[in-house]
Amino acid sequence: MTMGSLTPRAPAEKERRPDPTQAPWSVEQAKELYKIEQWGAGYFSVNAQGNVCVTPSPDSPLGHVDLKRMVDELRKRKINTPVLIRFMDILRDRIAMISNRFSHAIRSNDYRGRYYPIFPIKVNQERDVVTAILNYGKEHGLGLEAGSKAELLIILALTTDPDTPIVCNGYKDQEFVELVAMAHKMGKKIFPVIENSREIETFIAHYKRTGVMPNLGFRIKLSTKGVGKWAATGGDASKFGLRIPEVMHVVSRLKDEGLLDSLKLLHFHIGSQITKIKVVKQAIVETTRIYVEIAKLGAKMEYIDIGGGLGVDYSGSNSDHYGAINYTLEEYASDIIYRIKQLCDENGIDHPTIFSESGRFLAAHYSLLVTDVPATSSVFDGQPKLEARPRSGYGPVDEMHQILETLKEQDVNLIECYHDAVQYKTEALNLFSLGYLSLPERANMEALFWKIMREILDRAKKTGVASSELEELDHQIADVYFANFSLFQSLPDSWAIEQIFPVTPIHRLDERPNRKGVIADLTCDSDGLIDNYVGDEEHNLSVPLHEVRQDEPYYIAIYLIGAYQETLGELHNLFGDTHAVQVEILGEDQYKIRHLIKGDSIHQVIGYVSYSSKELIHKMREQIETAVAGARLTLDDSATLMDLYENGLHGYTYFEE
Repeated sequence: MTMGSLTPRAPAEKERRPDPTQAPWSVEQAKELYKIEQWGAGYFSVNAQGNVCVTPSPDSPLGHVDLKRMVDELRKRKINTPVLIRFMDILRDRIAMISNRFSHAIRSNDYRGRYYPIFPIKVNQERDVVTAILNYGKEHGLGLEAGSKAELLIILALTTDPDTPIVCNGYKDQEFVELVAMAHKMGKKIFPVIENSREIETFIAHYKRTGVMPNLGFRIKLSTKGVGKWAATGGDASKFGLRIPEVMHVVSRLKDEGLLDSLKLLHFHIGSQITKIKVVKQAIVETTRIYVEIAKLGAKMEYIDIGGGLGVDYSGSNSDHYGAINYTLEEYASDIIYRIKQLCDENGIDHPTIFSESGRFLAAHYSLLVTDVPATSSVFDGQPKLEARPRSGYGPVDEMHQILETLKEQDVNLIECYHDAVQYKTEALNLFSLGYLSLPERANMEALFWKIMREILDRAKKTGVASSELEELDHQIADVYFANFSLFQSLPDSWAIEQIFPVTPIHRLDERPNRKGVIADLTCDSDGLIDNYVGDEEHNLSVPLHEVRQDEPYYIAIYLIGAYQETLGELHNLFGDTHAVQVEILGEDQYKIRHLIKGDSIHQVIGYVSYSSKELIHKMREQIETAVAGARLTLDDSATLMDLYENGLHGYTYFEE
């Protein structure tokens, strides 16, 4: 890292604050530092030993399970990190939580309709996840949403209860329409949602051929627009849905064909992770007014599908930041029920049954990735022993020595020292480019510069001096923690849309973190690092971590990755799926591994990109035999290399112990 690119700015007004490094440390401070209680939603905590713990429900009588102890026991089972840990009990709790909150709002408002949660399987199509959600959600009437033909085929087979609601979004071809119609004919509670006006003609044509018309829904493009990262998925410019003239066309076509009674459901979606409750309120009012008007036109409307959008507070800030939400689940449910009831009552319309596709809310908390840190890197690594101050007169290196001596004084302007050091480093680099500074001299200069920077930061923290430049410097000298995982495989939204995910060590939280770190993955891509962390600021460039001890594993966890991250991963550098374990919590520090899914081996991953392991082994053996014939390898060498090659093909794509 170089400092020459920094433009000196006027120092901010000095602020005196206590030095946190001098206060005693406790696990309570660790919880606050990482905001575990805020984003953890009651599922994660820290025990007296400084280890992260997991519980199946915020008010569960089963107690907590020590995550560090679990990882140690997984290692004894030969299940090494990185490992995805799925706490299926949390899925159960999330389904019950949203169902109970809506049920409470229905009772409180004397609402005469019902509520059913819908899980869009695009959020997480893993078989064990979908089947668990169906099982846990049965008592709450939970349904599933399909956004493609492949997802529909899965859902049709899994939904053995004919009362399970099935919502079908996305584009629909003739085969899709036929599948939906036959599912309706066999008694399934299925709702294909018209996404564009042309689709209605496909359904009408199918009806004329077969006499079968399923219960239809249609998706509207609201004028209300979402907020946050996914705002563009709603509003007039959204990819899916009907504008009001198209809605009227669909109603007219169904009425002309005598099929208006088949129109049952109105659906909208204003974007995922809605951060502001006022946007939800606006969307509900607009949607309900459209629902009422369609009912007045003669359609036998029964359902409103409010789509997704219920957010998760990833940053724990309880704000309208894109990684958070400024409302509670209680407020969300109450506002929706109240406004739909109010508008329906005003117009004499029966209260509709409500669906919500809150997949992120249901799935995010249930899984986390635990990985180890095999290596770290620091700007202070490999620093040469500082040479004595040169006896020559003026020069940038001599001036930097003067700054270092000045910093020993009691009363010193730290901001001025910072600006001066940056300037002299730039001058020294210019001398190197012109050939007036040797490579050893440059190495000495850079070691001197970083020593000055560290001294400035240490003094600033002790004396309470604060400025934006020093905060930026504090992040710039953060160590790089190379974690044994692939960001592109396990955390694609962190790279693609800068989604924030909580990160903490899973142990040693009874110790004060003595480093600031940036988490980098094993890929050779410069984007393979996490560059936004939970903290007090809106954008935190580093995370507090501990010094990695020699011959002792250091584990970190990335949380709230159950929504989308498990199925969006890609094979950057051919890093495949990690090991995954499904855990059932049985009691205090008691758990059972219900299912283990081994991560991809190298021969599996290369098969995904059309390589044959047998062919590669054959080609490698030919080259080894040629090397033996040319006396470049001995027979023992050839056997060793061949064993390494074949064993490597069948090994984990990540580092193994």
